[in-house]
Amino acid sequence: MSGAAKTSSLKTIVYLGLSISAYVLIFFNIDQLNGFYLSKGIIPAVCLLGTIIGIAFLYGTAISHTLSILGLDSKH
Repeated sequence: MSGAAKTSSLKTIVYLGLSISAYVLIFFNIDQLNGFYLSKGIIPAVCLLGTIIGIAFLYGTAISHTLSILGLDSKH
């Protein structure tokens, strides 16, 4: 594995912590979030889209860094 492809353990821990805390935050506040997201309007729809993109980014980055530490890098 090249030096540029290696990710630091600190970055991995930070992204794992952020993704876990985001999931916990959403799961514990799901009733309030559903009330907001299901209200009619453009602002809740945009916020829902932002939430989905943000969670996908955090989770994907955390898993990518974890797999990189395990030596399972993608070549493309």
